[in-house]
Amino acid sequence: MAKIMEHKAKIVEIVAEEKRVEAEMVVESACGSCKAKEVCGQSESQQRKVTVYVDHPEIYSVGQEVTVYIEQIMGIQAVVYSYIVPFFLMLAALFVTNSLKLGDLVAGLSALGVCALYYVVLYFFRKRLERVIVFRIKNEYF
Repeated sequence: MAKIMEHKAKIVEIVAEEKRVEAEMVVESACGSCKAKEVCGQSESQQRKVTVYVDHPEIYSVGQEVTVYIEQIMGIQAVVYSYIVPFFLMLAALFVTNSLKLGDLVAGLSALGVCALYYVVLYFFRKRLERVIVFRIKNEYF
């Protein structure tokens, strides 16, 4: 069985014609469970809104408490798309421009430009990625 990451969430919007449910969850930082977080002052939590596509949106209601989850492999895939790939693209741009002896300024700007271009392309493919990296609601059929 695939490992999953779960979060408690509250349904804030239901779009029945698109079979889509918007849920808002509170995501705590890694130190959220630390016993010294009150003293440290470094703990933080954020509210995030996620889209969950369901077969039967009529069984949910706004304000309902649910558990949303994502398979761990999808989370890893999201990290690869958002951090690992741009890192290696920046490194490649740095190596190419340095090997062409174009100077440090050009190398740095080209690395940043390649990274920006990558994120623009990622933005245009966001709808496709929404179908690949998906959240689900646990116990969808009550």
